[in-house]
Amino acid sequence: MDFVQIGRLGIGTIGFGGAIQVDVEAVDGYFLMMFCVAGNAEVHAAGRKILVDDQHAVIRAPGESFSALLSPDCEQLIMRIDPASLSDDAASLIGAETSVSLANGPMRAWKEQLKLVASSDDLLKIAAHNPTVGAHVESLLIGLLCDQGAGVGVSPQLTIAPQFVRRAEEFMAANLAAPIQLPEIANAAGVPVRTLSEGFLRFRHTSPISLLRQMRLDRARQIIRESTPDLRVARIALDCGFTHLGRFAQGYRDRFGELPSETPRRGQLR
Repeated sequence: MDFVQIGRLGIGTIGFGGAIQVDVEAVDGYFLMMFCVAGNAEVHAAGRKILVDDQHAVIRAPGESFSALLSPDCEQLIMRIDPASLSDDAASLIGAETSVSLANGPMRAWKEQLKLVASSDDLLKIAAHNPTVGAHVESLLIGLLCDQGAGVGVSPQLTIAPQFVRRAEEFMAANLAAPIQLPEIANAAGVPVRTLSEGFLRFRHTSPISLLRQMRLDRARQIIRESTPDLRVARIALDCGFTHLGRFAQGYRDRFGELPSETPRRGQLR
C-alpha cells in the first residue's frame, strides 16, 4: 500500500497480490472513492452488488459499511476526502451516490487527473510538503468531482445524477444481453423518453443508448479478460447484447484501441 496526505485529501494505491475478501464495518470519518487500475472488485454496499473496475467507482460516506471481493490482479486507486473540504451541497450530493461511471465527462477527467497525480512521485512529495501546491491539487480534484472549476467551498453544479438516471443505468446493467429499446429504459426509469434523454445528456454527457453500448462493450472486455481462449469472442458478443459481430469488433477497437481477439485472456501475456 502506498498512501500520501495532500491537504484534506488522502490518495493511495492498494494491491494485495491475490484474491481477497475485505470487510469494512464503517468508513472512518471521510468519504471514500475507489476504482481499479488493474483487475476488478465486486463490492456489496447499500444492498447492491457493484462491479468496480477502471470505468466504475464506488463511493462510501463516513460511517457507511461495505465489503469487497477483489480479483487476484486487483490494484485499487483510492481517494479519501475530508468532509471539511466539501460544501454542504457537495457532501449531500456525493453522499447520495453509491457508484458512479468514470467513462464520460467530469468524472473521466477526475479519474485521469487522480491517476496522473498518483503516478508522479515528485508531485506527490511536493504536494504533501508544500501547502500551496497541496491546496491546488486538492482544489483540482474536488473541483472536477463537483464539476466546479472555480475551487472548493461553493455549491457544485449537479453532475451527480438524479434517481431516474440511476434507475435507468441499473436497468441497463441488469439487461445487457436483452434487445432493450429507449422506451423500455424510460419506462424502467419512470419518466418520459424526452426527460430521460435530456437527463442523460446533462448528467452523463451522452444518450441512454450510447451509454448502453458502452456498458455492453465494457462487460464484453471484462469477460474476455477473465475467460480462457476456448470461449469464442462471438459467444461473448452475443451474451453482451451484440448481434452484429462486425459492428461489435469496430466499436470494441474504437473504445479500447484493440480488437477483441487482441485482448489478452486469463493466463496469457501480451
